[in-house]
Amino acid sequence: MTGKSLIKLIFLSLCAGWLAGALGMGGGVIFNPLLMSLGHPPVVAAASGMFMMIFSAGVSATVYVINDMLNISYGIWISTIVIFGTIAGMIALDILMKKINR
Repeated sequence: MTGKSLIKLIFLSLCAGWLAGALGMGGGVIFNPLLMSLGHPPVVAAASGMFMMIFSAGVSATVYVINDMLNISYGIWISTIVIFGTIAGMIALDILMKKINR
């Protein structure tokens, strides 16, 4: 990556982050097309977007905990459901992929 393209990426990322925060949109709606327009493959753009969401979700949860606005028991309940749903979905997807030889 050249210095000019790195500066362009940093500038566009700052603008996209500001836009996502100002409009309350998920960063993936803005960052994925941005990365793909810069020539990154869709797989790389999607993985990068998911990696960025880890930090966004972590900071949001921390702010809610600090401001005592997070119902911890509700969060644990929802997290448990999501974990089991994810495991069930991955198992079902694995079975489907083996069935259609992909």
